Amino acid sequence: MKLPPATAPCARSRQRPGRAGARGFSMIELLIAMVMGLSLAAGVMQVYVGNSQTERDQEARARMQENGRFAINFLASELRMAGYLGCLASIEESDINNTLDGPPPSFEPNAGLQGWEAEDTGPGDIAPSTEDVAVVVTTAGGWVTSGGNVMDATNAVPDSDIVRVWNASGTGATINSISPGGAMTVVNSGIVDIEDGDILLLSDCERADWVQACNVQEIGGGASINSVLSSGCVPGNITSQPLGTQAGGELVKLQGTMFYVGKRGDVATNPPALFRRELSQTAAAGTPQELVEGIENLQILYGINADNDNKKTVDAYVTADQVGDWSRVISVRISVLVQSIEDGLMPAPQPYVFNGVTYDGEAGNGARPEDNRLRRVFTSTITLRNRAVGS
Repeated sequence: MKLPPATAPCARSRQRPGRAGARGFSMIELLIAMVMGLSLAAGVMQVYVGNSQTERDQEARARMQENGRFAINFLASELRMAGYLGCLASIEESDINNTLDGPPPSFEPNAGLQGWEAEDTGPGDIAPSTEDVAVVVTTAGGWVTSGGNVMDATNAVPDSDIVRVWNASGTGATINSISPGGAMTVVNSGIVDIEDGDILLLSDCERADWVQACNVQEIGGGASINSVLSSGCVPGNITSQPLGTQAGGELVKLQGTMFYVGKRGDVATNPPALFRRELSQTAAAGTPQELVEGIENLQILYGINADNDNKKTVDAYVTADQVGDWSRVISVRISVLVQSIEDGLMPAPQPYVFNGVTYDGEAGNGARPEDNRLRRVFTSTITLRNRAVGS
């Protein structure tokens, strides 16, 4: 009997259809695939990082733009009103009666505008870096002025100027009647935002009085108020001193605001910011209030009418310590250096130009920044409305 050959169907059935010659990837093919995958992943990561960095940069620049504009506009709005005290602008200083009982030396509303120049920071002077610099108390030195200006002790960033603005605030009210002596009661019409302890200006365009409202009572359904000017608050009034203002005059709230560069909580590592201190009910500078962060430096020049001509034109721009007569200041030029809050936005420290100095580390120039923040300078010149009108 003859046996079937070795190529019988039972032997061929061991091979699956379509799998003939099938094999896995070689090592070289796997390495090439891995390299291509890693290259693709690296490209995607690079695009993501680039877009993220671009977004951070754009957001930082937008915030710097917003902070710089806010600082300039806020300062400009306040400075324009410097010296506005109702009819006080046309009253001789000898006709201004101060009934406050021992106000602090810094209570100088007659000045209208006061400034303090950070020492050695005039145009062209190189200012040191303020990175991680602790604030200092102004009474320890570092600021100079002229005209006998007195500043309340303030914790401020060194090498940045300080300015204080005095003006009337809010809507004035007509004085219906005045009862001088004793309680010195002033009854005035009009709805006015006046609280106990506020410092007020009474004026009838011929005479004026600085007073403090110690007991404010609304009468007539809020249409009028009764302000008792007694010695019952601090500093209080000298009740034996008569008032010069007559009925029919105006009552306005006095505002005195100091602007300076400080740091939140006075902590050196916090970013610098523009601060203000408003007139308190003790006639001194009140609690510090942070206005906008990222303001690294504030420099101020004062436009003076040196020849005191009737045209009220600016003859020169000088620093605060060079102002001979503050009543001759016609305009103010402010420059603020704004930094990004976030560090590491630039691959290397970036040079900048501020107050006539280039900070790039070159010989004769200021030091290059120690951080990698963005910086931008904002400058504006503001005319004082109450002093620039010629005759």
